[in-house]
Amino acid sequence: MWSSIKFTLICLLVLFLLSGCQEKPETAATVVQKVITAHGAEPALRNVQGLLFHGHVQAFNEGDHGKLWILYRQPGQLRVIAELEKRREDRLYLHGEGWTDDGSGFVKASGLSLDLMKFQAEHLALLSGLIDGAYQPRLLEEIVVDQPIRLALTDKDGLETRVTIDPLSWLVRTVERELTVEDNQVVFGIAYEEYRPVKGVQLPFRIQNFVNGKPVGQADFGAVQINPSLPEDVFSAPGLKAKQEGKSSA
Repeated sequence: MWSSIKFTLICLLVLFLLSGCQEKPETAATVVQKVITAHGAEPALRNVQGLLFHGHVQAFNEGDHGKLWILYRQPGQLRVIAELEKRREDRLYLHGEGWTDDGSGFVKASGLSLDLMKFQAEHLALLSGLIDGAYQPRLLEEIVVDQPIRLALTDKDGLETRVTIDPLSWLVRTVERELTVEDNQVVFGIAYEEYRPVKGVQLPFRIQNFVNGKPVGQADFGAVQINPSLPEDVFSAPGLKAKQEGKSSA
């Protein structure tokens, strides 16, 4: 009798210990923390106040290619310069306003053009937003072992960004946003590849752009810098820059 009770107690103790050793299921919050750690951890990421990507870009739809510079500075300042064989484009985004220049001078951006600049600026600041709690994260589906993890990130304005995370490295692989194009909902996305460490932070050296899942462009960067030294007028609004130049000539 005593032997039977003793055996039962031992079994219950073993089951209790085993249950305590089991990992708790992932939540959106724990996934976010693992993503932050995988990309370099909070101290190193908070040090990133600016980025400079320089490399080669291919525009698949246009059959064009050339040089590309992406300059970003916190908060919400973006400059993208593309010097392709067939055309040149300069895009400037500052705190919700945007301008484009195809060689004839900057003109104010609106509609889809402005929405895409906003999306590009925000995906470059995604990790900072995660650290600062700028998003309300939620899992889009149940996590399956060895399968990509998908999160929906909703900002204070209700705008949703969808993120796919590598289940092994916990690095961000894709960022998507649904935008309206001529009354149709179109998914614009960014895919990050070729991650390398730069000053303790994991950064992509290849970025692909896709629309509704179809690749439309790819940029391969030979250099990616953190907090580069840049002329102040790189992020000056076109009107302000003209005024500053007028004062200098006077």
